[in-house]
Amino acid sequence: MKVTVAKKRDNVLLGRAEYEMAIEFDGKTPARNEMRDAVIQNLGCNPDTTILKKTDSTFGQRKVTARVNVYKKKEDMMRIEPDYSLIRNKFKEVAVKEKKAAAPKKKEV
Repeated sequence: MKVTVAKKRDNVLLGRAEYEMAIEFDGKTPARNEMRDAVIQNLGCNPDTTILKKTDSTFGQRKVTARVNVYKKKEDMMRIEPDYSLIRNKFKEVAVKEKKAAAPKKKEV
């Protein structure tokens, strides 16, 4: 997998660096976690503070464009990023709601 940085923007207010990248691959489209690992390896950043925000692929091309946020502190990332993004990047588990037991049906006499 080949990763190239198209844009980099430092967002001082949110304490993060925002990247737009192109990821080229052979074969099938890689999974999100594989792309995230390739980006982390390419940038040399901390895996605990890196979020793969968005991926876009075009049919027939072996290229994916991705948006990545790299935070300075994990606390900032957990506070700023929405829950669905943290779940996608395996920083948070899905909260499973338990179903209430059905009330026993009354028999009519």
